[in-house]
Amino acid sequence: MKRKLVSLLLVGAMVLAMAGCSNSGGSSDGGDDAASTETKTEEPAADEGNTATETADTSGLADKDYDTSYQPKKDTYKIYCTYKLVHDWYDAIEVGVKGAVEDMKAKGITIDYEWYAPVGADANDQVNSIETAVGQGYDMILVDVNQESLTEPAVKTAIDNGVKVGLFASADLPDSGRSFFVGNNDNYGDGASIAEAVCEKMKEDGKKQIAFLSGTIGATSHEDRLKAFYDTVKKYPEIEVVDDQRDDDMVENAISITEAWMQAYPDLGGILCNNMSNPVGACQAVADAGKAGQVVIGGMDHDLRTLNYLADGTLYVACIQNCYDMGYKAIYEAVRVIDGEAPTEDVTDVGSSLAFKDDAQTYIDLLFSK
Repeated sequence: MKRKLVSLLLVGAMVLAMAGCSNSGGSSDGGDDAASTETKTEEPAADEGNTATETADTSGLADKDYDTSYQPKKDTYKIYCTYKLVHDWYDAIEVGVKGAVEDMKAKGITIDYEWYAPVGADANDQVNSIETAVGQGYDMILVDVNQESLTEPAVKTAIDNGVKVGLFASADLPDSGRSFFVGNNDNYGDGASIAEAVCEKMKEDGKKQIAFLSGTIGATSHEDRLKAFYDTVKKYPEIEVVDDQRDDDMVENAISITEAWMQAYPDLGGILCNNMSNPVGACQAVADAGKAGQVVIGGMDHDLRTLNYLADGTLYVACIQNCYDMGYKAIYEAVRVIDGEAPTEDVTDVGSSLAFKDDAQTYIDLLFSK
């Protein structure tokens, strides 16, 4: 299992040294970018776009050893980016995209990119967006795969029509003919790590009932983590899975599901969450029920609300993905491939880290300090 864990000591040093830096010194504050003519939907995110979740400088988790010395062969590149749904998690990835755009601008290169997704996760919409992008003059289409069975044929068709396709963020299709994958290549490992941490804590506390908030059906990263939840909990025969419900990556759904669990399972001892929205909803519902710290909750990623729940003990463990490098490296690799060069690596695994209560403030300072 390939895992690149971020050292918290290194992170602490980054906090002290960080002043809006990107991998090569360009601005990456997520603001407007003159070099990019992106098209981005203005519709609200799946959890209504709570501005508290916006990252100030996700570049603090960036790979400082990544080679950015490549000199592009063209002056302008046109890249189409399509992902699962409008969501704050993708905003953090776009911070990395904008960081790369700024760094390319410093080299005299213009990256003209379009950033598109539906408001709700819709694999058919993604297929339609890929089909529409084919023939529109893009040098490359970058895709975060929604559902493998639907998206892979569209990727293959685009390639057959002479358009280069790269994959980024959460799921690879290694047999599709894609040019490269940049993202988290171990979603199963992330799920297993969260589940093991929660189950060990439940075992220590004598808790025996657990439930899963299982995200969006068909989303590869969600399904991989969910499988890992089940596989890991099987190793703890004293712990029973009492329920598993889809929240469709929406905070409101996670709240209502967890509220129902608080009523139906008064002895519920743990909740496992497989996306960025559901730990926020689970923690809010558990806290509202007056059981903060009594239910062992584990979940994904860097939402500020998630980190605040981690700091106050409502959330026991979070797995934080390196979203910045997903965007930053995807742009650099795209430029290389468009130029006819091989990607730096066929698969660029950006990694993730487990964070506990004592780590929460470090990540808050790292990701959200102004």
